[in-house]
Amino acid sequence: WLGDGQTLIGIVGRLDPMKDYPTFLAAAAGLRRRHPEARFVVVGDTRAPDYVAELRAEAARLGLDDALYWAGPCDDMPAAYNALDILVLSSMSESFPNVVGEAMACGLPCVVTDVGDAAELVGETGCVVPRQDPLRLGEAITSLLERPLAQREALGVAARNRIAAAYGQV
Repeated sequence: WLGDGQTLIGIVGRLDPMKDYPTFLAAAAGLRRRHPEARFVVVGDTRAPDYVAELRAEAARLGLDDALYWAGPCDDMPAAYNALDILVLSSMSESFPNVVGEAMACGLPCVVTDVGDAAELVGETGCVVPRQDPLRLGEAITSLLERPLAQREALGVAARNRIAAAYGQV
């Protein structure tokens, strides 16, 4: 499913309407037109089967079946983050999004919506976009994808350093 030269873009969190997975899915579908090598993963709690079914149906409608993996819950979050190339937070509302800090601590550049403390967390080490804007979300992910790998990795190092400096050693 994931081969050499493919990039894994992930969203991590409980599958809840507040997390705005439809915006992530729409951004992923748009991104696939320009970057067919991109792959996507959803890591999170699936205790709301009706909502998960709606999301899966939307992903199928958008043509993402061959590019999207539904990982479900994960007991080893460092391993999940380390499998990703880019973390996305598409939430409509947050306070302090732990998932962003955790991803940054693992050296991941993040694309986040401008909710709660997400923009402050990411700073210049990732991208911040308006909430509920799949076009802008997709453009921000694309802007990271189209950077040379060394630049993306440098952003990840900067993200890790930012979290360590602000919140202690990681």
